Amino acid sequence: MKTFEIEITANEGKPGGYIARYHSPILEAVYTVEFPNAITGAVALHHFIEMLKTRYPSGGATRFTIHPDIRPQPLTVVRDALAM
Repeated sequence: MKTFEIEITANEGKPGGYIARYHSPILEAVYTVEFPNAITGAVALHHFIEMLKTRYPSGGATRFTIHPDIRPQPLTVVRDALAM
């Protein structure tokens, strides 16, 4: 089963915004999505995860790495995206 390692960092260009990145070693490509810590961000992050899963029809797990600089802030968007 494939594990999607998604790194979440603050978007320095947008206060209150975040960036989720997935690096595909096989394609040598990086997929990203920008999102706010709001319900709209949860929807965007959920769609990002679903898009990645279409590449692996047999299924896959998602693991998030949240950059230490933003850990003190509650990122409810991640919890909400996974609950969808």
